[in-house]
Amino acid sequence: MDKGIISRGKGPRPEPIAQRSLAESVGEALLREIFSARLLPGARVDLAAYAALWDVSITPVRDAAKNLETQGFLKVRARRGVFVAELGPKEVRDIFDVRIALECAAIRLATPDIPEHEIVRAIGLYTDAGTTTDPRERERLLRKVDALIHSIAQKWCGNARLAKLLEELGELVHWCQNTIIAQLDEPLFVTLPEHLGICEAVRARDPERAEQAMRVHLTNTLERIQTFLSARQMRPAA
Repeated sequence: MDKGIISRGKGPRPEPIAQRSLAESVGEALLREIFSARLLPGARVDLAAYAALWDVSITPVRDAAKNLETQGFLKVRARRGVFVAELGPKEVRDIFDVRIALECAAIRLATPDIPEHEIVRAIGLYTDAGTTTDPRERERLLRKVDALIHSIAQKWCGNARLAKLLEELGELVHWCQNTIIAQLDEPLFVTLPEHLGICEAVRARDPERAEQAMRVHLTNTLERIQTFLSARQMRPAA
């Protein structure tokens, strides 16, 4: 067989590889604006301003907005414009239902293989966070270790497909963190015992206990968010 010639069986020819469209690139850029909280839930999206900012015509920006509306990230209101979708109780629960399923599976699979030094590092950071009297330093340490404890489950789960799903889910989780969780009273400090429970279960190499500790933590986080959202909805309009 000549080199460079692909041998294929009978059947339909493969579909041509589609080039990445400008609208897809613009859509990803708009999602970054949303997930980073530069565009907050309910905010109006000035499509013309973004077209000028990114030096593109308005057409791919409008196409991107339509795609993001289909995905539930934007709302197009007749004669009013385009707005970022609200993160309400239903949307948050949908995200956390998936997160609980995936992260609990990941920590169970990862527990036997997570290196000891990673767990020791996480516990050390939590100990420092629990003893410091500086609120800013405590928040910095808690943010650092919160990212660590969730990332090691993804890193060491040993399942590439599960890790990929967690990576994709991460942007939605960051959206919740940047727009809702950040508004809770000391959102990371109240999770300190929960995260320590996860670390201790992993250090004991007990997958079932680690999975249960992760489930308790994420379920409690969801309940705290839902309580906050319910209270916000009951506030009288300004």
